Amino acid sequence: MKNGKLEKEKEFLLKSLEDLDLELKNGEISSDHHKVLTLKYSKRLARLEAEPDKKESKTGLKRNRKTWLWILFLISVATLAGFAISISSGERTSSDSLTGSIRQSTVTKLSQAQQLFGDQNRWEEAIELYEEVLDQQPSNTEALTYRAWLLYRLGRASNELIPVWNEVLLIQPDFPDAIVFLAIALSDESRYPEALKQLQNLEKIEVSDDLQSVLLAQGLRGEIYAEAKYQDIIGSSSPSLQDLEMTVTSALESANYLLQSEKPQRSVSAIKLFRAILEVDPSNPKALSRESILLAQTGDPVLYERALSQMDTAVQENPLDIEVLITRATLNADINPVLSCEDLEKVNNSLLTGGSPVSPQAESQIEVLAAYLDCDG
Repeated sequence: MKNGKLEKEKEFLLKSLEDLDLELKNGEISSDHHKVLTLKYSKRLARLEAEPDKKESKTGLKRNRKTWLWILFLISVATLAGFAISISSGERTSSDSLTGSIRQSTVTKLSQAQQLFGDQNRWEEAIELYEEVLDQQPSNTEALTYRAWLLYRLGRASNELIPVWNEVLLIQPDFPDAIVFLAIALSDESRYPEALKQLQNLEKIEVSDDLQSVLLAQGLRGEIYAEAKYQDIIGSSSPSLQDLEMTVTSALESANYLLQSEKPQRSVSAIKLFRAILEVDPSNPKALSRESILLAQTGDPVLYERALSQMDTAVQENPLDIEVLITRATLNADINPVLSCEDLEKVNNSLLTGGSPVSPQAESQIEVLAAYLDCDG
């Protein structure tokens, strides 16, 4: 920032603090709102006074595959999901003199910043736009949230930005974008218990289907729950979902994460989770199928028979579920190829009649299995 701009912002913040005291006295704002905004303005003013010309340090940040993919997914769904909250939420101005033109200017800048998300080379421009918004509205939660996220992606240390998202959530506790960004940063730092608290907060509010899809696609929920609860899982012979503070969905995602991890007890831990699911949902097709595969992979004939029996039950309970049919066809390929071909035919008929779409991995599995069985031969 230039010195003139700094002085202008200092004057604005000082005037804002005076206005807040007057509005509290007149009963125009609550004491809680007054405390939050006074703290926010005071911190910002202190930073400006202490280090007006200090350049931001470049701190190395470990980037992993998950977070790089995350920004792409979040950008792609931002417009559809409508993640950004209304700029009027959680915002304060220096006085009642704020005009409609300033509000419109803020809306325009926020919109322009979001349009720059798709080009990483222009993230600095987006950050500048967010800073201009914050010059006018220091507690604008959208600007605070996304400015911090872009800085994080550009390499700023998480210990500088985690407090920003915490402050945003103090103002707007139900802002899902800030919750997700905070959870990502915490998980990247392996601070899984803290990240878990954020996901649990997310589960208490309404979240768009698009954001839920992003969480599932990137495996964030499974990673955080599995890592935070791993010791509890391996420490109990039969943990319940209630013991683990998991839902069926988070338990399934945690099991999938564990199976792809390098943890020494990954298979046993996943089986425990599948059984915890089946305790509350005995016919759950995913839990039945995936536990059966793990049992069959042990090489124990008795456990293989148990897996086959479990899959017969799974098909009875879920006769049109594609994962169930593929799993049973796979396990019976060398034992009962006729039954396997019948199950594959049901899968193909379901796909032809507009049934649930399958993943590319499932499509590949179907092709390989069909070629192996040679059902048309």
